[in-house]
This record gives sequence, C-alpha cells and structure tokens, in this order.
Amino acid sequence: MKQTSVFLMGAIFLVACGAERADQSENVRVSQLPRPEQPSSNGFADPNGGIAIVSGTEAASIDIRLPARIDEIDPELAALIRQRAADGQEAFLAAAQNDRADAENEGYAFRPHSLTVSWDEVGPREGTLRSFLGSYAAYAGGAHPNFQFDVLNWDEGLGEEISFEDLFEDDEAARSIMGDALQAALIAAKRERMNDQSLSDEQLMDSWLRAAFDNNEAIFENFTIARGMDSEAPAGLIYHFQPYTVGAYAEGPYEIAVSASVFVDELAPRYGDLFDTDAEVLESAPAP
Repeated sequence: MKQTSVFLMGAIFLVACGAERADQSENVRVSQLPRPEQPSSNGFADPNGGIAIVSGTEAASIDIRLPARIDEIDPELAALIRQRAADGQEAFLAAAQNDRADAENEGYAFRPHSLTVSWDEVGPREGTLRSFLGSYAAYAGGAHPNFQFDVLNWDEGLGEEISFEDLFEDDEAARSIMGDALQAALIAAKRERMNDQSLSDEQLMDSWLRAAFDNNEAIFENFTIARGMDSEAPAGLIYHFQPYTVGAYAEGPYEIAVSASVFVDELAPRYGDLFDTDAEVLESAPAP
C-alpha cells in the first residue's frame, strides 16, 4: 500500500517561493503564465474540463481543477484527491505574502504569485484499477513556473492506493525491465524533441538519464495506468517526467507509454489477468 504521495509540495515551494525582483509590477493571471508545452495527457492541456475552484489574495492566486466525476467515485478516493489538491496551499499563500512584504520593505516591484493545480482521471473508468494525474505549476515572478506531476493509482477492490511494489510480484525484476524500456523510449523522444539525430545513446544517457535512474527507485513510482485504445481494460503504464527529471526545463515534460506486453510476466497475481497485452495504449486527453 502506498502511504504517502510521491509529489513533494515542499519542493515546489522551495524553488518557487522567494520574491524575484522585477523592474515593473505585473498583474499576472494564471491563464497567462508561461508554461512548457503540455502533452495532451496532463491537466494543463485542457483548461476547460473538470471542476474549477479559484481563490486568491493580493499576493497570490490559487486555481484548482478537480476531476469531473469526483462526486461519482469512491468517497475515500475522492477525499484523497481533494487532500492532494489542497496540500501546501496555506504554506504557498504565506510565502507569497512574506515575499510581498519583503518587496514593499526593500522597495522593489512584486509580481503576484500563483499556484495552479489540475487533477484528471486518466486511467480505466471500469474494473479494478483507477488512475489519476495531478499537474502543478507554482509561479513566483520568475521567467517560468516550477512544474510537477503527482500520481494516484487506486485498487477499487481493496479500496486503497497502490504503488509500484504492489503492482508487481518481483519489484526488483520489474524495475530492471521497466528501466530498460523507459530509457530506450526517452532516448528516442529526446532525440526527436531536440531535433538532433547526431546525439548518440551514450551522450543522452550521460547528459540526464543515467543520473535520473541510477539508484533511484522513486522514479518508478511516477506512473499512471493507461486504458486501451478501444476498451477500458488496462493496456499499460504511462510514466510522467516533469522538467529537470530527465531533461532541461526547455525540453518540457516527457510522458512515456509502456505497453503491458513488456511487463505482464512480472505483475502480481492479483493484477496479472487484468491487463490486455494486445491492446494499444491510449495516450490522448484525460477522461471527460
């Protein structure tokens, strides 16, 4: 059972908070903030879906979007999503207010801070497994917001969140298989995104990937369960890598699909028969 979120809100505040001096004050709206290009499978790609909750002060604004079906799902799951979405708001507002006071006291312009939070249902909507993706952007007046993902994978039968270790019988063997698949896919994705076919596999591994994967079991937790193209059956996993995890901020986030056929032999008995190894992974926008 997964006890804590792999998303550490404190990390985003550590980078985002702390006023950044500007020549002129700006009234920054959340919808106008600069962000990396967003893949279609995360919440910022579809700002009009879900349930919006907006609040703010003179120092900061907070914009939260919850899954459209949140009132229809397991109440414990809904409560957990709401808790994840709310975590850190008080600390973020307090830091923004402190930054605003510092700007006034020291005589430089303050740019209002903002936190945008989006949770979307991205996995199967029927059967045993559910999956939700959280997308967070915290802006503190700099050149760009700090961006992170959170994931929540849920077993309907058990009524609890599950982790990588829950999903696989031999998690060490599963990490080895998944690591090979993810690194190969990331090398291809990075080469295409950077439009440089001259970069060797070894160069790309040395630049970001080796450090990201070596002795880092936590990186394997950043997945959601993908449904099939033509069915609600689980068809694979999608890994979500925020900027600075496997590449520079300018590269944007990477979202990598791994078909169930790659890892089905390592699944725990409870989940082995749930995945459709013949189905194509659906990588489009989240469930409405």
